[in-house]
Amino acid sequence: MSGKGSSAKGKAGQAKQRQKYQNSFAYKSDKYATHMRDITALPVQGLCKRCVDIIDWRKRMGQYKPLTVPKKCVSCSQKTVKEAYHILCNPCAQKKNVCAKCQLAEEILPSSAAKTPAELLLEKQNEERLLSLMTERQRRSYQRKLERGEDDAAQRIADRVKSSLRDDDDDFDFGFSDDEGMGDDLGEDDDEDDEDFEDDE
Repeated sequence: MSGKGSSAKGKAGQAKQRQKYQNSFAYKSDKYATHMRDITALPVQGLCKRCVDIIDWRKRMGQYKPLTVPKKCVSCSQKTVKEAYHILCNPCAQKKNVCAKCQLAEEILPSSAAKTPAELLLEKQNEERLLSLMTERQRRSYQRKLERGEDDAAQRIADRVKSSLRDDDDDFDFGFSDDEGMGDDLGEDDDEDDEDFEDDE
């Protein structure tokens, strides 16, 4: 054998080059895909902040692949792991007080699990109330942004409507303080008018 080394490019200890091409626009999932909405609605629980960010990125970029069948937990060796990318089941992760994905003893973020029926009902009522206060143009724009998944833009429209309502309430403030009552002032004026009338007689 000859003692000649490899002549392949990039093998001689060269530093890794930066990314050659970059996307001109950010990835946006298909707004009509119902499976994407189902994936986005899946709860994230028992994870540290870094792992939650990773899972959220996967959901946002269409890279999240949910489990079809439960997989084996590395701690208890039972098929109890039901969330994708987790390697510990929730009971084992809580017992060890570690992240269910990376197994590090980091601060575990609160669960984004499904809300109670009372909370869902309250959110629905607030949404209906907000839509009733919007103009037709604002309502269509708001719903279009929600369908596209542009939650920030939809929230800005909602904030604008709420702030305009607060401004309208300020217009109806007649300058009376809580101590002053309209009835008290009117009563004093009536007494003075009666005294003027008696003087004329």
